[in-house]
Amino acid sequence: QSYLDDAVFIGDSRTDTLKMYAGWENTTYYVKTGTNIWDIMDVVPDDAPTIEDAFKNRAAAEKALFTCYSFLPDPTNPYDYPAYFTSHDEFEIGSMHWIVGTAAYAIANGQQNANSPKQNYWPTMYRAIRYCNIFLEGIGTPRDIPEYERKRWIAEVKFLKAYYHYWLVSLYGPVAIVDRNLDISTPTEETMVYREPVDECIDYIVNLLEEAAPDLPTTPPNPIQDDGRITQSVALGIRAKALVLAASPLFNGNSDYANWTDNRGRQLVSPTFSREKWERAAEALKEAIDTCHFAGHALYEFDKSKFTGSMAMDDEQAKAMTVRKAVTERWNPGQVWASTASFGQGKGSGLGAFPSYGNMQRALMAKVFSEDTRSEIGMMAASANMAELFYTSKGVPIEEDKSWPYADRYNFDIVKAGTFSGHFVGVNEITAKLNMEREPRFYGSLGFDRGYYELTTTTSNAGASFNMLKMRYGEPGNGSVTGYMVKKLVAFETSASQGQSTGPVYSGYNYRMPLLRLADLYLLYSEALNEVKDEPDDEVYKWIDKVRAVNGLEGVVNAWSQYSNYPDRPKYKADMREIIRKERLIELAFEGQRFWDMRRWKTAQQHWSQATYGWDNLGSKAEAYYVRKEVYPGRSVSFKEYLWPLSLNDLLVNRNLEQTFGW
Repeated sequence: QSYLDDAVFIGDSRTDTLKMYAGWENTTYYVKTGTNIWDIMDVVPDDAPTIEDAFKNRAAAEKALFTCYSFLPDPTNPYDYPAYFTSHDEFEIGSMHWIVGTAAYAIANGQQNANSPKQNYWPTMYRAIRYCNIFLEGIGTPRDIPEYERKRWIAEVKFLKAYYHYWLVSLYGPVAIVDRNLDISTPTEETMVYREPVDECIDYIVNLLEEAAPDLPTTPPNPIQDDGRITQSVALGIRAKALVLAASPLFNGNSDYANWTDNRGRQLVSPTFSREKWERAAEALKEAIDTCHFAGHALYEFDKSKFTGSMAMDDEQAKAMTVRKAVTERWNPGQVWASTASFGQGKGSGLGAFPSYGNMQRALMAKVFSEDTRSEIGMMAASANMAELFYTSKGVPIEEDKSWPYADRYNFDIVKAGTFSGHFVGVNEITAKLNMEREPRFYGSLGFDRGYYELTTTTSNAGASFNMLKMRYGEPGNGSVTGYMVKKLVAFETSASQGQSTGPVYSGYNYRMPLLRLADLYLLYSEALNEVKDEPDDEVYKWIDKVRAVNGLEGVVNAWSQYSNYPDRPKYKADMREIIRKERLIELAFEGQRFWDMRRWKTAQQHWSQATYGWDNLGSKAEAYYVRKEVYPGRSVSFKEYLWPLSLNDLLVNRNLEQTFGW
């Protein structure tokens, strides 16, 4: 550290650049008041690293490349990743002391604000973009990088720069486009950037991704060493998703933003609907899907053949396992892009270690055995509202199924042998009717009272353990605030070690949380085609039916015609839109996608405002446990919550920035 008299803190882009490349991240710089910082910074000792050192050779440049990757939003921390706890709609955690006061808890309870925005990605993403620009400016210098590799690295960083802009648009709508870094001598007035209209932001993102795609590999040259690195499939998949965002109701004909203009008089979100945006998105989705297929991606299906004898799984149980392992199976063909953060058991213990993906999996883990004494096990529950989302075993909504007892769903009954439920719930056990005769994705996604909780018996995946959850008062699994656990995100290979009362009861399994699955692209393609066409046709049905088929469900036309009270719904565009949306919410449940979809569809207000419910975990008998109680009362949700505010401090520094409309 360097100290001079009358010290003041200094920090800006050039300082950050030096931190990035010189390893000075934890160094504080002090200078005299009134001193020109650059006079001091330019006096560099002969042995001190400079910006040129970051690109002096291949090894140094590769470190700079990975620094650009390091800003990817991290889904390992539910406090700061937007998609988990920024409502009570999907996950529920109650009001435990360790989450109260976090950014996620504040947003979920309507406390987002412009004075000190919660989960403020604005400065972080622009810092990431600045580093990407520095890399692109300097990567031509090293002489020992093969040209094919240099091209790949440039393409990767172009993707990252586009992705960071895409992330900003997803959260804030119109944003400033930073295509190059400004020189330190740039006059102040030229640094006062504007938020550009959303359509221009999307065009910029798409153009960057199209520039990057040709120089990216079709498949990773070394799948293990290149884990998380960008391929053509990833670039074209994100391009398609960016175009879907632009075509969706939030940004396509949204009258809420009709008066949102900046001091140039420019409209930041067009209030005019454009069908051409959906056409453009559909074309991009088809190209992305074709590229994925060429690269070997395919919808994942679980292979049950290795489990035989007493460990055997039947076909229905295998379908439920497909749901879990589509997410937790490493490098499976259905995953186009996955986070490099490890969703394992984690090394820490106790609440202080919770903000890591490993401990997040442990917090999602249901308490199967009485030996599960760690307090963090079972803390993260599923909202009981999610239990009503999934289809019946016939593949139609519970409120539409002609033979399913919708009005009686909160009562309980005995699970009988020979029923569909008997594959997943203890036969002759009592459970809620809401848990009976549901589709495989229900049983693959949720843990609940008297339902099986499948785990391997060893970390070598040598056998299957069909443990039954017991969640009533006084039983091992009691404590869930809603009575439902998120089984989908707990790896089957997380072995259950009975009788272990100290240390981690469960031996963890590290997997990568998918950021983009092929099923996501299939369902988006059905959605886009449905919007483009005057009425649904076989091509619209084709892609959604592919997703349903691997989950053991009939196609939408057959399912609705046979089992629904409204047999013709798939024939109509508006109804088919709702069917596709529901299919996405089911297929991608708990994967961090519901938050984004509800924003772009403008449906968040009706869901985020709802009260959430659960079973009474103080009940020890079925008749006392299966009493529906309110867990969270709901709140008022305004249209302004679809996009987040900028900090008032940023607006004071740059008068050309227009605050997000409504804030």
